Amino acid sequence: MMNDYIWTTDKMFFKHEISEDLPCDTYSMHTHNTYELIYFLDGDATHVIEDRKYKLKKGDLILIRPFQYHFIQIDAPARYERYDILFDPEKHHVEGIDRIPDHTEVINIAGNGILEEVFRKCDLYRSHSDGETFERLLSHLLSELFYHIALFPAPVAKEAATLSPLISKALKYTNENLCTLTGIEEIANHLFVSESYLFRLFQKELHQTPKKYITEKRLLLAQKMIASGEKATAVCERCGFGDYTTFYRNYLAFFGCAPSEV
Repeated sequence: MMNDYIWTTDKMFFKHEISEDLPCDTYSMHTHNTYELIYFLDGDATHVIEDRKYKLKKGDLILIRPFQYHFIQIDAPARYERYDILFDPEKHHVEGIDRIPDHTEVINIAGNGILEEVFRKCDLYRSHSDGETFERLLSHLLSELFYHIALFPAPVAKEAATLSPLISKALKYTNENLCTLTGIEEIANHLFVSESYLFRLFQKELHQTPKKYITEKRLLLAQKMIASGEKATAVCERCGFGDYTTFYRNYLAFFGCAPSEV
């Protein structure tokens, strides 16, 4: 049985998810141009962000930044509960997020009454306000949360375990050369492994293919550049796509709209 309390608007999303018996599974690995905040309350799960993984505990607060690939893996059947919020700090006037150190991805806020109350207020305001009002209130609540963490950094940031060293090297090389990569063979050669081995490693560790990882990161970068005013035809070339037709087809499939509709 699953109870979902969902509210969504342009680039902002709120969901309170409760499942009484969630089976073992892996949420699909994905990435996006927005920030994502997950407040984990119950379950047996591990969260993976790029090449880093965190075994989750009740009260863990996970901050996923734009362009980061991530997924949650359900490790054992159990009751599962979390809050999930996606937001754009500039568009929705969320303040204080720049005060959170870049290396901080997961902190535990269990027992912090002020931060726990932020999420209880989310449920309350979601139930008693219209969409426009809730959007403003949610922005204020997120600002309060980030300011409180920055002002009173009592929660200790959790240390991440890492995936295989080879995956770490592969992702580092890929992200450093994202727009100039000639193909999967280049990464494999850099690591002195075969393409087939690299493919299997991505599938095993990230539940993702190298090609899809590269393509989707390029598309997100392209979207950001187009939104800043650059021409789609120029962005296509700068982001490493071979031709505009391929770029357009991939863009439409990933975002559900044409580049001109940004």
